[in-house]
Amino acid sequence: MRSFTRVAAIWGFAAAAIALSTPAQASLTLTAAGTSNGFSLTTFADFSSVTGGGCCNGPFGVAVSGSGNVLVSVSGTRYVFNNADGQAPGTALGSASSSSFTAAYARAGGLAYGADSGRFVQFKNDGTIDHVLTGVTPGPYLGMWGAPNGHIIATSGSGLIDIDPLAAGGAGSYRLINGAFGDGVTVSPDGLTAYLEQSGGIQGYNIATGAAVGPFISVPGNSADGTGMIIGGALNGNLIINNNNGDVDMWDFGTSTMITLATGSSPFGADRGDYVAVDTKGCLFLDEGNRVDRLCLAGASIGEPGGGNTVPEPAAMLLVGAALLGLGAARRRRF
Repeated sequence: MRSFTRVAAIWGFAAAAIALSTPAQASLTLTAAGTSNGFSLTTFADFSSVTGGGCCNGPFGVAVSGSGNVLVSVSGTRYVFNNADGQAPGTALGSASSSSFTAAYARAGGLAYGADSGRFVQFKNDGTIDHVLTGVTPGPYLGMWGAPNGHIIATSGSGLIDIDPLAAGGAGSYRLINGAFGDGVTVSPDGLTAYLEQSGGIQGYNIATGAAVGPFISVPGNSADGTGMIIGGALNGNLIINNNNGDVDMWDFGTSTMITLATGSSPFGADRGDYVAVDTKGCLFLDEGNRVDRLCLAGASIGEPGGGNTVPEPAAMLLVGAALLGLGAARRRRF
């Protein structure tokens, strides 16, 4: 009886691993250009049960915590999820009250940061607030992004700022980059340039000097929001743009062309694009009207070095292999 129970448990473990490795279908649809360039889209978490099926109650702030779980702020609640597709409020590992409103989150130095009750804060792994960055006096505005040096580049009530969250024993410090105001922001992999959404387009700024870098990138429909940069592969250095109109675009700096990678079935509704966030699997989280999608690119990372994956859930197949090996061992012991 014990052998049967053990075999059943191993098969159950294998089935669970296979389920985790099966991508959940996103409602954004890849274009021919998106597919031919090697992009894939899945749904990480669906919040239609708490948002009413459309925008604009979130999700907004998204960040991977130090433990590898994913924090998502939606409609006054900060949920904690395993980093596996197919999540919903009912599958959350836990939750906490959120006063982040429409602000983005950021992962910097392996920790999760964001805005809450008008202050910059660090989050614990369980989604509660670890502490307020009391040394950062400007109030959070909208976008923020973790830079390679562990700093946070964020929009604020004073403009674009560079935050050192570990300064002054964790109280943090900040430096004003310039007085630019905007929405979503990302940082280039070398840590030198911040790309800021302004008036529906994107402008790069030198983080050290605050000077504008390159031309203003005009986005069709005046709907640009969150951005992330491709690292590695044939599309290295190109910019991903999540749009309010339901499209996901890619700006090719080499050819100065805009390429639409995906379109939404309900523009400005359930597919309304907002912020993006770094995923430690080498993909990019996309905030949509009622969910968080995951955009991956074969042979490259998006938003953070070190990914280069070909499927969203590669670790799950290792679990399957381990489970099947365990099954073989159990059968040998039995017979």
